[in-house]
Amino acid sequence: MKQSEKIDRQQTKKSTTIEKSSTTNNQQIQSKLLGANVNEINIEKFRDLKSNNPYQLNGKLTIQNLKVVSNKFSLDSIFVLDLSGQKLTSVDNLSDCYNLVLLNLSNNQISDTSGLRNLMELKFLNLSTNQIAQIDFQRQERLSTLQLQGNYIKSLKAIESLAQLNLQTLYLKSVSGQLKNPLSDLANYRQNIFNLIKSLQRLDGYAKDVQFNDGTDIKQEKQSIKMELQNNQPWYAQKLPKVENAPVAFKEDEDKIANNIKAFRTISQNIEMKLLL
Repeated sequence: MKQSEKIDRQQTKKSTTIEKSSTTNNQQIQSKLLGANVNEINIEKFRDLKSNNPYQLNGKLTIQNLKVVSNKFSLDSIFVLDLSGQKLTSVDNLSDCYNLVLLNLSNNQISDTSGLRNLMELKFLNLSTNQIAQIDFQRQERLSTLQLQGNYIKSLKAIESLAQLNLQTLYLKSVSGQLKNPLSDLANYRQNIFNLIKSLQRLDGYAKDVQFNDGTDIKQEKQSIKMELQNNQPWYAQKLPKVENAPVAFKEDEDKIANNIKAFRTISQNIEMKLLL
């Protein structure tokens, strides 16, 4: 009995050792892929990136950081990524995340978007509140929503590459008007954007068929008022009917007034003569 018990203990010890070694090997492999110690990563804490983004990258967008933030072992398995408010100035390392569908890069310091050219699966892209002056997208044929409010875009030429895409929704200015681009202050802004991007259905949160008053009607009204006031007679005199044949009673009153004026003038002259004497 004692010898059999001893054999069982040895077998149990060996199996435990094997399990520990296999677990350690798996952790080492995962740590190598993630670029961090697996034991130090609380996966449950980072499940919902949209509601809880605890990362502070401080402008450092490395491949290792991308794997940790996305909770993925490889970049090509990242489909949704939230990197908002991370002080990023470069997005070059995102070029290998070519299966990204939704990407949030808002509230950063990005000026060059060339690192996003290979992301041909993108459908939703948020680049609001950055330092972008020009967009050069030609391969993002699936991109349907693009947010660019709060950047430095000044002309139609800076976004002319968007005309080649099948873009449906574009934001160059927030609905409140607080975040915008210099382009959104130009005359006929909405009309020019829709003429450039034929596929566009919604701009700055409003549908294509929504018409905005650009002040043209007010300017025309001011001009018509000025022209009316330049006539010889005031505007109110033009609307009063002219009486050609006055009633007899009015003529009698006019004769009395004229006689009273003459009498007043005579009295005034007499008084002046007495004062001179």
